[in-house]
Amino acid sequence: MNNRQEYFKENDIPYGQLEKVGLTKMDILSLPKTDLESLLSGKRTSLLNLKGIDMQGHDFEIKAKISLYRKEDHSVGVKIHPVRNCIQNDANLKPQELNKLQSGSLITKKIDGEKYLLQLDKETNEILKAKLRSIIIPSFINGSEISSKQKEELKNGETIVINNGNDKIKVRIDLNSQKGIQLYAFEQQQKRAYDFHNPKVSDVIHTDRNRAEYLEYQQKQISKQKEDTVKLKF
Repeated sequence: MNNRQEYFKENDIPYGQLEKVGLTKMDILSLPKTDLESLLSGKRTSLLNLKGIDMQGHDFEIKAKISLYRKEDHSVGVKIHPVRNCIQNDANLKPQELNKLQSGSLITKKIDGEKYLLQLDKETNEILKAKLRSIIIPSFINGSEISSKQKEELKNGETIVINNGNDKIKVRIDLNSQKGIQLYAFEQQQKRAYDFHNPKVSDVIHTDRNRAEYLEYQQKQISKQKEDTVKLKF
C-alpha cells in the first residue's frame, strides 16, 4: 500500500503493464471520467474486467479495481484489487472490529505504531486504510464551515451534521469515494431543488420519464462541490 497519495500525469500510466491484464491504452482513456481521475490521483477505479496469463502460465479472467503507485525507483506500477470471497484481514482485526466494518462503520486502528482510519470496500472485500494524521478535512463542505471539533470527528470516522439552508445533511469520510467524503440525503435534497426550479416536471424525479433532465441538472451541481474534497494519504 502506498504511504502517501500520489498524483500522476497521463503519460505516467504504464500501458505496457496494463496490457498484461487485458487493458489497452484505448480502454484506459475510454474509462469514465471519475475512473480516470481516480487512477491519476492514486485512488482505485470502479470494477473492471481483467484477463491475462498468470505467473504459472494459466489464463485468468477476474473482476478487479486498479490503482497506480510509485515504486522505490520512482517508476509507476499497477496494483490490482481483486474481488475476494472473504475479507482480506491484513490488519489483523478482531471479530468485533470486522463486524463493525461489515456493518458499514469506519473504525480507527493502530498498526505498527501508526493510527489509521479503516473502511471495508464491500465490492472487493478489501480493507481500506488511511493514516489519521494525513487526512486533511476541508474548512467548508457543501458551503458550511467545518469546526475544528467536527474535523476531528470526521477524521475518526464519525458522522457529523451540517446545515444546508432548511436541510440538515449527514457527512462522513468515505475511503471508497473519489472525493473521500459522503453526503447523506444530499441526492434527495438535489431532487427537491430540481423540482422547485422545474415545476412542470413530474415531482417523482427518479422515474424514467424525467431521469435525463434530472441527471443533466445534477451534473451542473457537481462543479460547485470541488472544495468539498477530503485529501487522503494511504
